Amino acid sequence: MTYYENIVDTAKFINNFYGEKIDYAIVLGSGITLELENQKDLPYAEIPLFPGNKSTSHVVGHANKLTFGKISGKTVMVFNGRLHYYEGHSMKDVAFMTYVTKFMGIKGLFITNACGAINTDYQVGDIVCLDDFISLVSNNPLIGPNDDRLGQRFVDMTNPFNPNLVENLKKSAEELDIKLNHGTYAFFMGPYFETRAEIRAFEKMGADLVGMSTVPEIIAANHSGLAVAVLSCVTNMATGIQDKKHDHTNVVATAQKISINLKKLLAKTLEKLD
Repeated sequence: MTYYENIVDTAKFINNFYGEKIDYAIVLGSGITLELENQKDLPYAEIPLFPGNKSTSHVVGHANKLTFGKISGKTVMVFNGRLHYYEGHSMKDVAFMTYVTKFMGIKGLFITNACGAINTDYQVGDIVCLDDFISLVSNNPLIGPNDDRLGQRFVDMTNPFNPNLVENLKKSAEELDIKLNHGTYAFFMGPYFETRAEIRAFEKMGADLVGMSTVPEIIAANHSGLAVAVLSCVTNMATGIQDKKHDHTNVVATAQKISINLKKLLAKTLEKLD
């Protein structure tokens, strides 16, 4: 079967499993949690065509399952964990479930991640709504022959984030009195944490944040015409800005604390959307 056929069949499988029209999808980053009303789970391992169905994310803080339920009256599908390029997965495998989301007929995708802050105006615990990104990785999901059924060959990235989703996130943050920063995310392959020299270089390039995920999904969403917005959760200051060494356990613990405001923000935003 082709990549496209696997996407279409997986979209049908998930829609048949849940049996209800799903309005929006949410990707949860490391340590980020979200509880739903009338929750129903589908482990990734039980999705027959989940990228090779050979492995899922082995990163601490990823539950490796889809969760379905309600938030603010909207039906949502939540990705509890994602595949990472640094785990050895192909870029197409990393982007696979983003395409599936589009072919399920879902209106929009909210992506979250845990990241490090380069911009010293940010603090640990802040939420940042992305307005641009820099890919520091030479590979991406569009490399290779293009399948026009997924999207056009050359994808415009003038404005990669859906204005309606972003505007409603801004309004919701104001109403909830939640500080919502805006900035540029640098996609760093990892899995090692960046060096001091790398952070200095990224800062000069205009990056406010650095992380090891998200950009492949943004690219796939834009390729397929899926509305997307990203909320980055600052779990640590980048190398050279904080004195202590990085620790993924601390990243997960901080992300869990940020989840409280993140859920409030998503709930208020979904309340505003059609």
